[in-house]
Amino acid sequence: MSVKLGIIGAAGTLGSCAAFAIASQGLVDEMVLIDLNAKLLKSHQMDLETAVTPIKKMVIRTGGAEDLSGCQVVIQTAGAPWRQISARIELLEDNLPIIRETAVILKKYCPDAIVITATNPVDPLNYYLYRSTGMGRKQLIGYTLNDSIRFRMLTAAAFGVDSTEVEGTVVGEHGEHQVLLFSSVSVKGEPVTLSEDAKQQIRAEIPKILHAYESLGTGRTSGWTSAVGLADMVRAIVQDTGQVFPCSVILAGEYGQKEISASVPVSLGRGGVKEIPIIDMSAEEKTDFEEACVYLNQMKRQLEDILKLEVPKMPKMS
Repeated sequence: MSVKLGIIGAAGTLGSCAAFAIASQGLVDEMVLIDLNAKLLKSHQMDLETAVTPIKKMVIRTGGAEDLSGCQVVIQTAGAPWRQISARIELLEDNLPIIRETAVILKKYCPDAIVITATNPVDPLNYYLYRSTGMGRKQLIGYTLNDSIRFRMLTAAAFGVDSTEVEGTVVGEHGEHQVLLFSSVSVKGEPVTLSEDAKQQIRAEIPKILHAYESLGTGRTSGWTSAVGLADMVRAIVQDTGQVFPCSVILAGEYGQKEISASVPVSLGRGGVKEIPIIDMSAEEKTDFEEACVYLNQMKRQLEDILKLEVPKMPKMS
């Protein structure tokens, strides 16, 4: 089956990095790049078209909203111009108009696509797409994998091992209320226990990552990191592997939560979310996750206040 993928915001750092990672791995047959910056977008398109020549026969072209028709996967990376922030939630009002436009485009041109949103703040924006498009919750995925990648990197340093040997998952909110599941950490497939001091050191390092990027004032953050994760997720979707990733998805009773988009482990495949497996958490982790969900509900109410709309009847959850 031929696979067509679209990237909204493809001229930006995140969109262009994702396009390269996906194209260089030959994961799709056709890629449509969309962005308001037409000249920069064309530059990326020409370069990518040449780059994939020895890899795979692939159509890479620029286009408009109508060219998303027929896409099995759409990645939303477009965002408002950079400004310095201290937390991702500050971008809600900046990026909501872009997501509102995306919702209209998705409904009109590709209502059956799997949509991965990487624009921050991911959780409320993914919820907004669900509420406003009428698309099924299994089609809509918020990208939060970087939290777990960074968690594994810091944990590997604490143990003095290669980061490829470490597994560990972060759930909750993609931001200050993320929950590091130390109970999920393993090294070379074997469960391990970190000291309380080591846990506190890792927790203290997490917020420094965003602040380190912001302090540079370049307008660039984790383009390459996100691209690696997005490519892995696209592979799982188009190849129907069922691989499990932490993603922000609409919950319908899982973990005792409803009608919010929160990050939990999900199995991905051709239809988007194949399954939301319930994983074990320690008592402390459960409490932290519930507190993160309280915050996500607060963000949802803030979203509703901005929109000045009543929440319509939720579509049937499957």
